[in-house]
Amino acid sequence: MARPFIERHRAQTIDTVELLRGRYGNPVFGVVPVWSVIEMLAHVVDRVDPALMNVSQEIHVLQMLEGLRAENADESLLLTALLHDLGKVLDLVGEDPAYIGGTNEPIGDYEPGVGLDRCVFQWNHDEFGYSRFAGRVPDHVGWLIRYHSTNPSKCLHLMDDRDRDYYERYWKDFNRVDGASKSIHVVPETRITDYRAIIEEAFPEPIPF
Repeated sequence: MARPFIERHRAQTIDTVELLRGRYGNPVFGVVPVWSVIEMLAHVVDRVDPALMNVSQEIHVLQMLEGLRAENADESLLLTALLHDLGKVLDLVGEDPAYIGGTNEPIGDYEPGVGLDRCVFQWNHDEFGYSRFAGRVPDHVGWLIRYHSTNPSKCLHLMDDRDRDYYERYWKDFNRVDGASKSIHVVPETRITDYRAIIEEAFPEPIPF
């Protein structure tokens, strides 16, 4: 079932990316508390991710948070876990799953070391989420939101010093826990409301989403 979505995701062109950027340049849900978007994850299923099948994104986020806490991750990574898949709420407005899920790779050829921000990647929930949180979170949190679904084998040579620093310090462990914590069998021991204080502290005011 996921294969057609994955094939369309891989077939994206720069024109596709520009179209999607234009489509979502304005708020989709209005100016809302970030916590209200977190609550939407209970109604979102990633139809492109076979590791989760019909498990909601809220369950996935809880599984990941518990995995990070077991490794004593700092609070900025807990914040990232809460935010990283919020772009998937586009499923609730009927967006094609090919433009929500999937692994991202650069479109076109770029000079080595140019920096990921100067490359055009396939568009999915990463870029939508980043467009909402850029400038509102610590730099490495925004970077992780934007690039957590990238295929490193396709872009390591493009990274600049900032990218490599964040890749080594944050992406490797974050990505490992993201993948390893996914399960259709493990029931989280915590509830999403247990993490509300992290969101309320980071976002005391509503934001355009």
